[in-house]
Amino acid sequence: MRPATLFISNLAWDFVWQRHQTLASLFARDGDVIFCELPGVRRVGLRDAARILRRLAVLSGPQAPQAPVPAGVRIVRPLVFPSTNPLFHAVNRGLLKRFLRTEPALAAGVDVIVNYSAARSALAMIDSVAHRRLIYDCTDNWSAVAGIPRCLVPDEKRLLAQADLTLVPSRRLEELHRGAARRIVRLPHGALVERFLVPPKPRAADGSLTLLYYGHLHAQHLDFAAIETIARARPGWRILLVGPVKTPHAFPPNVELAGQQPHEGLREFVSRADVLLLPYALNDYTRSVLPAKTYECLATGRPIVATPLPELVEDFGAEIIFAARPEELVPAIERASSADLADARQRRIDLAQANSWESRYRRVRELLAALS
Repeated sequence: MRPATLFISNLAWDFVWQRHQTLASLFARDGDVIFCELPGVRRVGLRDAARILRRLAVLSGPQAPQAPVPAGVRIVRPLVFPSTNPLFHAVNRGLLKRFLRTEPALAAGVDVIVNYSAARSALAMIDSVAHRRLIYDCTDNWSAVAGIPRCLVPDEKRLLAQADLTLVPSRRLEELHRGAARRIVRLPHGALVERFLVPPKPRAADGSLTLLYYGHLHAQHLDFAAIETIARARPGWRILLVGPVKTPHAFPPNVELAGQQPHEGLREFVSRADVLLLPYALNDYTRSVLPAKTYECLATGRPIVATPLPELVEDFGAEIIFAARPEELVPAIERASSADLADARQRRIDLAQANSWESRYRRVRELLAALS
């Protein structure tokens, strides 16, 4: 019998492809995976009405996810409320009990739980599903997220103490949780390298450039003012922003919002780009972040310009050009484009290949074996 793994995710399978879906897909090669989508912890308002209606439509009947689901992965979506207040916590406990009665695979217990959420609903599911090992794959500094419930930080400490293994992608998260976690290991994000290999792009004769950022557009982590500064300073340049818009913003006309795209389709946008952007805001949240797309961007071979997030500066100073202030971005982009030579491209690709998701998955399996 194939071992079963329960992934508890605060992201939908159809959302921007990242660590959650990648690791679930890799685990599915060696066993059965149940990928459980739970709502996050952000307070619900009128602006969320469309999102709530879409989720209710999904929950009302079987629908195929828009993103491909590999063999061995099954998506489940319990009907629960966001874990934002004591009333919802109490109601969710009953709803989860009812849901688990309809899921014999979970009622029988699983080999491993891989959890991404410190929400009360996630903790209730962990307590209700028998398991041999619990991994907390902690990708966010929850204490720096605005509007979280007051109980979330102490709940996360309970989770850190309960988990057999806590994984974190960045040094800052490792430092933040080292004292509370039973065992903590830094496991940076990897790359599905083959999805991002593209041929070099010839430079335009007129010197114009196409710039690309992909990922969800949220003011919590993305510096919209920096993007606007680039667009207004170089109206002949084209800026592609690929991903769902979580925070609306009125950009200049040379900024194209392409919307969310399938992860395997990002190569098409990369092939059109001269330079890739990682224009993150610098705040308490992003100082704990290693962008999930870092090694993917390196795999393209394209030059990369980024704001100096601590984790990027620590590990990628030789491969990424940094700009600390918005007015430094245009010179940095022009410098990156002019220095885009074949040997530099190959160094970036080699670094990505040495940090593939395949190698990360092997490390996770080694860590699990060491717990047995």
